[in-house]
Amino acid sequence: MSKKARESITNFYEEWKKNPGQDNTRNLLNSLEPQISSALKAFAPGMEEGMRLKAQTMALGAAKTFDPSRGMHLKSYVFQQLQPLQREYGKRINVVQLPERHILERKALSQAEDDFISKRGRPPSTAELAEFTSIPVARIATVRQHGTPVAESSQVYKDTGDSAVNIQPDPQRIWADFIYADLDPTDQRIYEMCTGHGGVKILPKKEIAEKIGISAPAVSQRINRIVARLQEGMNLS
Repeated sequence: MSKKARESITNFYEEWKKNPGQDNTRNLLNSLEPQISSALKAFAPGMEEGMRLKAQTMALGAAKTFDPSRGMHLKSYVFQQLQPLQREYGKRINVVQLPERHILERKALSQAEDDFISKRGRPPSTAELAEFTSIPVARIATVRQHGTPVAESSQVYKDTGDSAVNIQPDPQRIWADFIYADLDPTDQRIYEMCTGHGGVKILPKKEIAEKIGISAPAVSQRINRIVARLQEGMNLS
């Protein structure tokens, strides 16, 4: 987000704090729309529009409890406070319990990936596949892993060797989800193959470069940028 955009959010927030009327509320919500949309995409894929009003209400609630003195920007705080959308999403989604469900979902995912490739000319990231199929990222991960639970933490390679930086759960995991949702599709795929996010197999940089179609140094540069963004939220509490 640009410095100008950050300042705009801050200005709208300060005006809303002084006078939380209809116009100021609308301006604040409009300024926070990118964070609300990112949270809906991450936490309630396929139900974004149906849950948007709830997300906006939660965003206003977050604005009421926001404390600027803690050093976190309002946009990041709002995204974190929207994580409970996952619970509401879980309540709303209709999960059909059938013995063959797992097999059918694997076939559906495979067909969807083929359809995406035929239309876009490249494989989708997990986030793109979730949007394309309306299947939640967490469910895609479970299907890919044959029912193995998704790990609570994820890893990203440092530039030196194949060591990794751990992204711990709550609030760092929320921050990592936010960063992932904000990446472009190429960086999302790199993130996935570095961390196992979305049930994707973890690969060494050389194989990642081959799959993406770029050089290994270019992969390292992209990983470094992702790590830098993740580290911005390491001290969040």
